[in-house]
Amino acid sequence: MLNSTTSIDGYSWPGPFQPFDHQKETTEFIVANHRGFVFNDMGTGKTASLLWAADYLMSVGDVGRLLIVAPLSTIKRVWLDESFQLLMHRNTVLLYGPSAKRREKYEQSNWEIAIVNFDGVKILKDLIEDDIKSGRLDMIAIDEATEYRNSQTKKYQTMKKLADKVPRLVQMTGAPCPEAPTDAYGLAHLQGNTSIPKFFGAWRRRTMLKVGEFQWVPRPDGFQQAFQVLQPAIRFRKEDCVDLPPVTYEQWEVELSSEQKSAYKTMQKKMAIEFADEGDQLPAVNAADKINKLRQIACGVVKDTGTGEYVLLDYKPRLRAVLAAIEQADAKVVVAVPFKGIIKQLAHDVGQLYTTEYINGDVSSKQRDDIITRFRQTSDPHVLMVHPKTMSHGITLVEADVMVIYAPIYSNDQATQIENRINRPGQTRSMTIVQLGASAMEWAIYHSTEMKAQGEAMLLEMYKQAMQEKV
Repeated sequence: MLNSTTSIDGYSWPGPFQPFDHQKETTEFIVANHRGFVFNDMGTGKTASLLWAADYLMSVGDVGRLLIVAPLSTIKRVWLDESFQLLMHRNTVLLYGPSAKRREKYEQSNWEIAIVNFDGVKILKDLIEDDIKSGRLDMIAIDEATEYRNSQTKKYQTMKKLADKVPRLVQMTGAPCPEAPTDAYGLAHLQGNTSIPKFFGAWRRRTMLKVGEFQWVPRPDGFQQAFQVLQPAIRFRKEDCVDLPPVTYEQWEVELSSEQKSAYKTMQKKMAIEFADEGDQLPAVNAADKINKLRQIACGVVKDTGTGEYVLLDYKPRLRAVLAAIEQADAKVVVAVPFKGIIKQLAHDVGQLYTTEYINGDVSSKQRDDIITRFRQTSDPHVLMVHPKTMSHGITLVEADVMVIYAPIYSNDQATQIENRINRPGQTRSMTIVQLGASAMEWAIYHSTEMKAQGEAMLLEMYKQAMQEKV
């Protein structure tokens, strides 16, 4: 724990579940601090602690309404479900759907707790501002608050205007600085911390060292400075709260098919020509585009930039590796696929042997809920394919004991979150995370994600390595 709490021993905890000590302490922390951070690990009951704190504050008249802002993937399956289970006596509304419908629900519902996704805040901004101004809305809680770590986005600016006015603000995330200490800048400013520099550049110079034209690395005390500005805060680690079975990580080297090798070499030639023309002045965006093309080739599909269509390549070696991992599992299997173009074909091919469903950005919220419910409650589907962006927060998939990372995921935050879908309370089996890779470039991405060291300099260095490696 990073900050003292206040006791609410007289509170009658509602719902069928009684809090563990760490949940009770987190609840008391939220009650005691009008503006605070909850950095508890995933799977430690942050959701319940927040709801209990809000219920207590409502019962003593300190809070009239609570607005919960969360990822789209969790607003119904996590927050709404938990609210119904724990606080049946509170009127909870889900603000999702067309803009007019959201606004109608906000205005007409006699709600005490409202749940909205990040993008929905902009739609309701004027109504939320009026509620805060009138004193009806006293508290905003942000789940997975790292969504607001970039203070330059319109999404951030919208939330900042609300955060400055609301009496109580709680920011929740298990990874406040997933990439670098600079990630603390947006969260601290949102909280109203006046000790942090006004401009991001000054904060970066304070916490990072420039070691190349584009490369910055954390100063020895960089993360300590981030810790100091992200206060008051509380943190409990999952291993300190929950006894879970062990997790084993395995890295499987897979081959490229002849067709993939040919496409890979063709792209390398294009990269060599471009690098010869631009050298170290090659724009990072161009380098990233070419590396993504190589990653797509390794996965088995390439997007035609002219038509927007996906071109399927022979990817049998990687498919065989996925099938081998599924065969070795004792329970169900989750496959994380970071490219939209291959996930549907992969689900089709795996579906020839195992019942399989997939979730990506094309799958509606209603369809996602149905797929997840069936995965958790029935025998089929046996395999669930997911794009990390659609399934990286909140969802519990402990029915699986194996997760296959089909290809490396660039974002450290997404990679950590997706792996924790199966490593959560309720898991009873030993777990295996299988990482697939076919080239030095892919293993370099895995390594850079683990080291939390992504940046333009690393990207350009990776470009050079990928251009020269033999396949």
